[in-house]
Amino acid sequence: MGLGKGQRKIPRVDVFCHVLPKEYETARWERQDQSNFVEHSPTHIKYVQGGKSRIENYQVLIDLDARFQMMEEFEGYRQVLSVAGPPVEVVAPKDSEVLAKILNDGLAELVAKYPSQFAGAVASLGMDKPDAAARELERSIQDLKLCGVQLFSNVQGKPLDLPEFRPIFQMMSDYNLPILLHPARSRKHPDYLAEDHSKYCIWQIFGWPYESTAAMARIVFSGILEDFPNLKIIVHHTGAMVSFFSGRIEAMLGMFDPLIEAERGSPLKKPAMEYFRCFYGDTSTFTQASVECACDFFGVDHILFGTDAPFDAEGGRFSIRGCTDAVEKSSLSAADKKKIFYKNFETLFRLPSTAKAPA
Repeated sequence: MGLGKGQRKIPRVDVFCHVLPKEYETARWERQDQSNFVEHSPTHIKYVQGGKSRIENYQVLIDLDARFQMMEEFEGYRQVLSVAGPPVEVVAPKDSEVLAKILNDGLAELVAKYPSQFAGAVASLGMDKPDAAARELERSIQDLKLCGVQLFSNVQGKPLDLPEFRPIFQMMSDYNLPILLHPARSRKHPDYLAEDHSKYCIWQIFGWPYESTAAMARIVFSGILEDFPNLKIIVHHTGAMVSFFSGRIEAMLGMFDPLIEAERGSPLKKPAMEYFRCFYGDTSTFTQASVECACDFFGVDHILFGTDAPFDAEGGRFSIRGCTDAVEKSSLSAADKKKIFYKNFETLFRLPSTAKAPA
């Protein structure tokens, strides 16, 4: 599937791909006794069950040589770095503030040292401590020059629309930089109430898109997008379930709007579907149909190239090829494909898509 090195000259900036900086990786395993964070990631489960022996996608997370070897197979390809889950407050609930600082320092260092490979990085926050999270966000953007923030779909089970998290949304609106919304759900979250855990990786394969969709709905109906219309929220996995189910969502809202208004206490200022269209999505569902569906609903200006690398069996190669092919095989115009590959990145992140090679 797809072409590799030397055969793609159009720039591509991958806005949703993941890494574990060395200092952060060390620090979180030192704190493993604070939580069983492995249960929140199938890759971590596989890594630990295998005795922490090499598996390709985990190696690309922690080993820059493996990462660069993979990236060099794709000409014109750069990344915006975000941490691999689980969230820092899940990893180290006792000192998530400390862990977030270690992580964000590591991300900033990678971008500074390797600008040809990394177009930027987004901060992560210990959201269980909202005041400290706000301070760390300010430091990350103003001092470290990170270009956004990654939020997870819940904070240790709490929804993002709680008042304690509003300052983060306000800050990102004021900074006019994007929020990357990533799902979070663990194996301990059962699919059936009669059971105590999820089986067959249902919690990740199907549960994560639902997690993102539920977070989107809470953001819409709580009025966050009314209060902060300047927000740019990029939802992982091509905007989750919303574009594919948009017809059903609209039909259900037609029936249930009175119930929602009663729960809110007042109607939204605009139809809910207009707020759902304010979100952005990436391309990490890997198919032409999903990209075209997302562009039809959100608009091509709201879709950015993002692969979820290195989370595939080839350490990111499958994802990069799949996302590239999905865009290239789509019915979009050449100009719109360029928007997805890099121009929308330049607009939202306010950074150049290409960099000069280091001396």
